[in-house]
Amino acid sequence: MIAAHRRALILEQLRRERAASIVALSDTVGVSPTTIRRDLDFLTQGGYIVRSHGGAVLNEHPRTTFEPQREIGARIAYAAKAAIGTRAADLLEAGQSVIFDSSSTVLEAARAVVARNIRLTVCTNDIGTAAVLADSQSLHLVVLGGTNRFGSLTMIGDPGLSFLERIHADVAFIGIHSLFGQRLSETSIDLAAMKRRMIASATRAIVLADSSKFRHPAFCDVARVTEISTILTDTGIGESDRDALTEAGVEIIEVEPAALPDH
Repeated sequence: MIAAHRRALILEQLRRERAASIVALSDTVGVSPTTIRRDLDFLTQGGYIVRSHGGAVLNEHPRTTFEPQREIGARIAYAAKAAIGTRAADLLEAGQSVIFDSSSTVLEAARAVVARNIRLTVCTNDIGTAAVLADSQSLHLVVLGGTNRFGSLTMIGDPGLSFLERIHADVAFIGIHSLFGQRLSETSIDLAAMKRRMIASATRAIVLADSSKFRHPAFCDVARVTEISTILTDTGIGESDRDALTEAGVEIIEVEPAALPDH
């Protein structure tokens, strides 16, 4: 099992249980306690967790600029992301124009769109998402230009940012780091600027975000929830968040995370 997969499994267990011992994590992940200790050291240094006696707890107060390593982030809450992506693809109609933001959850929507074999005009600022969409002959793909953001597959800045001012898409699938406090927020100013422009460029902005995104704010505001049409999330969303969004007039679509193998 690759390191990123192991570390995502550790984080998933800590998300569920808040704390776990090295022995319990070793049993869950299926590797030796020595390997678990090395992974815990890595996750502690990265700000994901806090070590405790004989184990670890999830870091409940992450920095607002904290971002998981791309390979780890893609695997965290993967069952929810896959279910959200599948449901998002089902919302689209043939002939529409769709913006695909740079996000691991939006990437799952892109995979589901390719599987549907539906005719669309699509544009994205993500190199990985572009590669997935390029495999379909039913899609007319536009890749937004820009500068590759270090450590990711995201393109930011011009010419993509300026290009978004001149298009009018039917739908934008937006990924987001945080939905805390009825605000969309991101870990950096450049990411926030791209997402803000995508929302403004679309008739219907749909945020694709698993329920963990409601817990903590991120560094830079993108928009208020009232500026988007729909939030597509999983059934783990809290009752207070659901009620607040409903009161704000935002459509909420909840999906049950798909059952996946343990490893």
